[in-house]
Amino acid sequence: MNLFVILAVLTAVCLNVAFSRRSSRKHRNYSREMCQAGDGSTYKGYVSKSAYGHRCLRWRFLENHHNYCRNPDQSLMPWCYVRRGRKIVREDCRIPKCFTPTPTPTPSPAVDTEVTCGERSERRMNKVVGGSFTPIDSHPWVAAIYNRKRFLCGGSLIAPCWVLTAAHCFEKGDATNIRILSVYLGKTAINETDAEREQSFTVEKFIIHQRFNASTYDNDIALLKIKGSNGRCAVKSASARTVCLPPSHTQLPAGFQCSVAGFGKERFSAWDYSQYLKKAEVNLISQTDCTSKSYYGDLITKNMICAGSPDWSTDACSGDSGGPLVCEVSGRMFLFGVVSWGENCAMKNKPGVYTQITNYNKWIAANTELSDYTQGKMYPQK
Repeated sequence: MNLFVILAVLTAVCLNVAFSRRSSRKHRNYSREMCQAGDGSTYKGYVSKSAYGHRCLRWRFLENHHNYCRNPDQSLMPWCYVRRGRKIVREDCRIPKCFTPTPTPTPSPAVDTEVTCGERSERRMNKVVGGSFTPIDSHPWVAAIYNRKRFLCGGSLIAPCWVLTAAHCFEKGDATNIRILSVYLGKTAINETDAEREQSFTVEKFIIHQRFNASTYDNDIALLKIKGSNGRCAVKSASARTVCLPPSHTQLPAGFQCSVAGFGKERFSAWDYSQYLKKAEVNLISQTDCTSKSYYGDLITKNMICAGSPDWSTDACSGDSGGPLVCEVSGRMFLFGVVSWGENCAMKNKPGVYTQITNYNKWIAANTELSDYTQGKMYPQK
């Protein structure tokens, strides 16, 4: 009789423990951990093969040393290491997406023209080194360029179908495979997706300046023609606008305040790029100062301009390459530079160096047939 009572008590305790575990899993939103939400950083499921069908290898640095797909480094999706022949390589995984109610789309057919460029929302809140986080609405022309789903460089939307960036972003030059490139507008974070605000594109055409010098970074400029899955170009919205091009050979005086925006490192020694878009205010530096021996000397060509903060606390940095240096003139934002190079980041007497856009109006027009845009119609006349 006593033995029967003991067994009954033990059974009740086991049932209670099991029920508690189930309840705690519900509180953890267990169902969301078994599918991919966002970039899949929270995925805890059991897929153990890559999208190509290769069996995943066991993780050495994760708890339990399992071989399930994970996203430990905040890439665009879960992945794993696989063995391919004698090599161990990284491959993305195909994880079922978590169901999210699709918001009712309210697409606008409006597109920017040469007379509506350089306008932005009044939301200018809140690193580029130094500076501050900024919503994409404050720099809606900033494009994020990806190579095989990994962030590569920044760029600027100069017309609905064209993005301007830096030539040095593409190591293979003219031989770059455009099929592995993608371009996003409306991104505030490089590894997060906001379907309501973002627009994604493939690259239809890639043009690198024919005289780009990979050693000196002279003529560090390139163009990407973009196309959406629906065959359209960029649609005008608060988070996707074109930036104005100033007239050919226009120059602003030294000390003029401009701004640079991008997803680059917050300091030269940083391990990763900034996850979120950042901006910094910088002042233009005269060609005389920038070509002096205490700055860069003869490394600066006529196709380059320099900009930095007076106290050297803010600057463009690695990962900002290709992004915009914009200056406000009569209430509109004009693209005067493309982030090109510099010695370290925010270093005294070593300002950021930018490709001088106003030297390339004819080149841009010849390659894009955007003569209406490259004339700088919205720049105030003297």
